[in-house]
Amino acid sequence: MNIGIALSGGGIKGATHIGVLKALEENNIEIYALAGTSMGSVIATLYAMGYNTDEIFKLLKYFAKSILKADPKYLLTNFRYTKSFFGTGIISGEAIEDAIDECARLKGMKYIKDIPMPIAIPTVDIKEGKEYVFTNKDDKETTRIEQVKGKDGEYTVIENKEVKYITDFEIGKAVRASCSYPRNIFTI
Repeated sequence: MNIGIALSGGGIKGATHIGVLKALEENNIEIYALAGTSMGSVIATLYAMGYNTDEIFKLLKYFAKSILKADPKYLLTNFRYTKSFFGTGIISGEAIEDAIDECARLKGMKYIKDIPMPIAIPTVDIKEGKEYVFTNKDDKETTRIEQVKGKDGEYTVIENKEVKYITDFEIGKAVRASCSYPRNIFTI
């Protein structure tokens, strides 16, 4: 039986996924495939590239300062253009991308298709409303089937052809895209 794991976001709290993966390792439960969004994409990508849970924990500690520092230039730039202190975020997307790219280089990888374990990193283009999935598997369907619950409890099947799968993309950029989100709070 093949086991696939989907990891969610949650900022730094998403690092708890490391403990889940470690528990699976300790119980000799082999993971066949991973998917992750936001912080889940960071953990899933590192694991799929071949880093074990202890190494992932050390890597997060090593890169934490550069990724999580609240750089005033992000706050000021954002405020200048949006009149909001929280529109573009307070962490550096470039730092996330650079950290993942450095980890990929150490494993001899650059593109998502180079990762040996099956992986999926979902993202959304909010301008166009399209979902993009960065993945190293090219044998997937281009149509996703969804079930939507109706008023009477019946389910309706809907085909969603808006999902685009991308295999030839740099690993760091894919993870960065999954970690990015708009946040317009406290707009003046």
